[in-house]
Amino acid sequence: MSITQPSLSANDTKTVRGFTLLELIVVICLVAILGATALDRLFWYQGQAEKASMDYTATMIKSGLWMSTANLMMANRNADIPTLAAQNPINLLAQKPENYLGELNPDNIGSLASGNWFYDHAKHQVVYIVEYRQNFTPDIAGDYTVKYGMQVLYGEMELASGNKVSYITGVALVPLSKYSWY
Repeated sequence: MSITQPSLSANDTKTVRGFTLLELIVVICLVAILGATALDRLFWYQGQAEKASMDYTATMIKSGLWMSTANLMMANRNADIPTLAAQNPINLLAQKPENYLGELNPDNIGSLASGNWFYDHAKHQVVYIVEYRQNFTPDIAGDYTVKYGMQVLYGEMELASGNKVSYITGVALVPLSKYSWY
């Protein structure tokens, strides 16, 4: 008993057809458009993550300043508070940020690696160098840094005699740079 294959006629065969050149070009264009959109979103999210990290570090520095001011006030050392505003506030942190370069007197900020913090010893400023600059617009063209300074805050109280007395309420970390980061 042998099994034989029936012979196929020319009408029974099906031709297998591939992509045409036009279909292939359309698919490649669609993939390219989707890829470009995804990359644009990725860069935007990288910038937003960097901004959030910078804001978090600035908040931690503010907390360190407030805690140190409170300690001086509790020790009745209010006269020492203005000197706190002239010191490096990053030294007040229990743990310095990993991207902290140290106390510098930079002549050329452009030579420093972006995405890092440093303390400008000459100007008494905390400076962050922006890394992802696509959505960062500085007020001064080409200045991709965010600068913070320390400021002693004063309050005023009126005494029963009608005299007003000024007193220190704290030390704040204030932004010195104007920018928009969207």
